[in-house]
Order: sequence, then C-alpha cells, then structure tokens
Amino acid sequence: MNDILLEKMASFNGTIDYATYMETVLYHEKGYYQNGQPKIGKQGDFYTSSSVHPVFAWVFADYFEQYCSNHYLPFRICELGGGTGAFAEQVLDYVKQQKPDRYKELAYEFVEISAEHKKEAQTRLSDHNNVSFHTSFADLQQNGPYRGIIFSNELLDALPVQVVQKKDNELFEVMVSFDKENGLYEKLEPLRDERVTEWLNWSGLRVPEGHRVEIPLNMMKWMDEIANCLREGLLVTVDYGYKNDELLQPELRNGTLRGYYKHQMVDNPLSHPGKMDLTTHIHFDALMEKGKEKGFQTEYFGKQREFLLEHGLFQHLVEHDNRDPFSEVSRLNRAIRSFASPGGISEAFHVLVLKK
Repeated sequence: MNDILLEKMASFNGTIDYATYMETVLYHEKGYYQNGQPKIGKQGDFYTSSSVHPVFAWVFADYFEQYCSNHYLPFRICELGGGTGAFAEQVLDYVKQQKPDRYKELAYEFVEISAEHKKEAQTRLSDHNNVSFHTSFADLQQNGPYRGIIFSNELLDALPVQVVQKKDNELFEVMVSFDKENGLYEKLEPLRDERVTEWLNWSGLRVPEGHRVEIPLNMMKWMDEIANCLREGLLVTVDYGYKNDELLQPELRNGTLRGYYKHQMVDNPLSHPGKMDLTTHIHFDALMEKGKEKGFQTEYFGKQREFLLEHGLFQHLVEHDNRDPFSEVSRLNRAIRSFASPGGISEAFHVLVLKK
C-alpha cells in the first residue's frame, strides 16, 4: 500500500490531503474494503448493530413497511453500503415470515462497493428473488427517480474527509507525506482548498484555536446524489456523530478521525494503511442543512435507543421460563435489553430520518 500512496504523492508534490489518503487506503482495489479479509464480527475489526441480533433489523423492517403503506409508496428499500448482507437478510426473512403478502410486493436494492462483500451477500440472500445488486449508487440512478426508502447503517462515517487545524490563529490543512526513516507522517500546510473554505463559511462552524475538524465534502456530494435520485420517500441514516456545538467541545480538540484494527481503537489514522478501518463522527447539522436545501424535511433525529424504543423494540420481548442463557428467546431478550439500556450499544449511535 505504501507504493500506491507514494505514487499518489508524487502527483501532488509529495503530499496528499486526508481525503485522498482515506480514499486510497480504504477503497483502492488493494485497500481495506477490497482486500477480502473479514471486516465484521469476531474475526474482523468491528461489530455493527446487525451483528448483535436481528431484532435491530426487525424494528426497521416494521418502520419501513408501515411508512410505505401509510404514504401509498411502493414497498421498496435501497440499502447503501450493505456489507455482507446481514441486515438485508434479517429484514427480508422477517417480512417474509410476518407479512407474507407485503413480502410479495417488496423490492430490495442492495448497494455495496466491496466485491468480496457483495459476493458474500449474493450467497446469503440467494433464497430471496426480490433483491437486485449494485456496486454503486450511480447504477441505481440509471433506473430513474426513486420512490421508497433509502437506508444506510454506519456508511457515512467511512467517507473520506479533509482535515483542518487552527494554529496561531490561522487555518491549516492537515496533509499526509512520507519519509524513508519514519514512514507516513502528518504535515500542516496553509489552507488553500477553496472548497474547504466555502464549506466552513456555509456551515457556520468556527474552528477554535488548537482545534482539529474533519471537513465532509464527500458527504455533501453523497447528499446531492441522494437528492437527485429520491423523488418521494425517506432517507434513513444510522451512524455516530455530533452537532456543531458538540464538535467544538475541548475533548474533541484532536478531531474524531480514528482507526479500528482487530477490535482496538487506534488514534493514529496512518497506522496499518490498507489493513485498518478508518472512521469519523459525521456532522449531523451539515447533513440536515444540506437536506433542507435539497427539499427534505427532518422527520426524526435522536439516539438509536430512543428510535428503537419509540418504534416497537419492546414488542419483540418474549415471556418464557427457559433457563438456558443460550436459547433463542434468552438471546433475543438480552439483545433487546442491550439496545434499550442507557450506555448500551445504541447509546453511541443516532438515527436521522429525512423525508421528501
């Protein structure tokens, strides 16, 4: 991976911005999302809510179905960044079992950039003939305007970002460079990217002295693409992130860009290039404001645990006298408690629902 990065740097006078670095180490054909190694679960680097228990997907499945029914929309779900297909399988199996008539009407579009993940998902979902597979959102856009649900879970946090830092009352961009002795290192250069300056002015975010902030230009582009495709329905985003006032708290002075390697958080994002996941906390204020400009209304914004509780999580609890802690009902009830408990797995995540 270092050879690929060096080739990139050679085209830019020896340094690249963080967005280019992330794009390369995550999405290049030899990057993290394309290297064929397990990403999710015990053998990977992180867990998602879908890997805890299917009840997470069941709640969303009911929410999607009810919204489409109540608003006379086709029962159509597009999942962006679907990974190995776990969430999709849980939704499809649940709807097929609980609402067989609606299952016959369901069309599920599965979008995944990783060839290995897409292949695994195709195998996992082979029993469902109402699924179509895409390698990019652009593939889906070719089918014309979309009506229905667009959903993503922990997708936006992995989009490449620029990084800026304020030092001596001046804004610098944090760049990535390389030397033979120390390998990859960060380098501050005066901020020259007009797109970053324009975004900072647009967002109203004022970077404090000594503070570092990620600039989500790729997320803005993503939102433009969604808005151009979605004619009517919901954009449902599940992810971790902050609003502007939270981003500027002293405890986040070093920014939120982190790595995850073998279930360990790594502060240095330049470690293990191509072998480590990279994430940032997303800017929810910017996402909602961009949505507003594109004709969306904020239908819901809150903690994941609150969303799950408000939309029927406890309805899946099962009364039983089975003392086996590994039984299906015990696992189900334990997962529900985990999702519902303050400080549990849902505490770090937010759900944003934008309506058009």
